[in-house]
Amino acid sequence: MKKIILIFAASLFVSFSLFSNDLPQNERCITETEGSPFSVSPLGDGIAIGVLGATALTSYLLPKIVSMPEYYEFSYNLDDVNPLDRKFARKYSRDIDHLGDLSVAFSYCLVPAVFGAQWFSDNLETKEGLKIAAMYAETVLATQTAKCLLKTAIKRKRPYMYFDGYPADELEDYDFEFSLPSGHTTDAFMNAAFLSYTFCKYYPESNFKIPVIASAYSVAAVTAGLRVGSGNHFVTDTIAGAALGSAIGFAIPWLHTLSNRISTDKTQVSLMPTAVNLKIQL
Repeated sequence: MKKIILIFAASLFVSFSLFSNDLPQNERCITETEGSPFSVSPLGDGIAIGVLGATALTSYLLPKIVSMPEYYEFSYNLDDVNPLDRKFARKYSRDIDHLGDLSVAFSYCLVPAVFGAQWFSDNLETKEGLKIAAMYAETVLATQTAKCLLKTAIKRKRPYMYFDGYPADELEDYDFEFSLPSGHTTDAFMNAAFLSYTFCKYYPESNFKIPVIASAYSVAAVTAGLRVGSGNHFVTDTIAGAALGSAIGFAIPWLHTLSNRISTDKTQVSLMPTAVNLKIQL
C-alpha cells in the first residue's frame, strides 16, 4: 500500500509539473467554449455502477462457488503449447512478478493524476470531474467482470506450471489456471485507452495529447512484458488482455457521447424512472 501511495504521489507531481494555471488557449478544456463531450445520468449511471459492482463481485467470487479443477501433482508438457507461447514461456520470477504489480498500480494512478492536476489548475470543472469519475468507475467494474468471467470459463494453466519452481501458494485458490486473459495487462490497457480517449475529447488541441497517450500505452506495454517475463502469462494471454482492456476502456466513455450526438434542437431524450422518453418536435 505504501508503494502504491508513493506511485500516486509521484504521478500527481509529474502531472502538476505539466499543467499549470497559466495555460495557452489550445490547452484549455473544450467545455470553456463548447458543451461537454460526455453525458452522465445520476439515475441511469448510478444503477449501472450498482449492477456492474454486483457482477464484478460475483465474477470474483465465482471460483469459490463453482467446481474448479484441482492440481494433482502432474506435469504439464510445454510441447502442447503453440509455438509462439512456447518460445516466450518463462519460469516463475517473484521479483518480476512484483514489478508487474507496481506497473499496473502505476497505470491506475494515471487517470486520477492527470485529470486531478487539470482540476487543480482550474482547467476542468468539478461537474466534468464527477462525470469522469462515474465513467471510470463503470469502466473499471466492467473490466473486472469481463476478465474474471473469462479466466474462470477458460481455465488456462499459467506458463510457470510447465517449469519447476512454480509458486505453490497459487494452487489453493486456483490462480494457477487463470492465465487467459492477463488481468494485469487488461487493467493497464483499459487505463491507457480510457485516459487517451477522454483526454483527447476534453483537450482536442492540446500539445500534451501525444505524451499522455504514449506514456499510458508505454506503461501498459511494460506491464504486459513483465507478466510474460515473470512466468505468469503467455504472450497470447497479454494480447488478449490488451484487446479486451482497450475495447472496454474506449467503449464505456464512447457510449456516454451517444446521447450528445442524438440530441438536437428538435429532439430531446430524457431518462425517466420507468422508461426512456423521446420527444421530437416537428
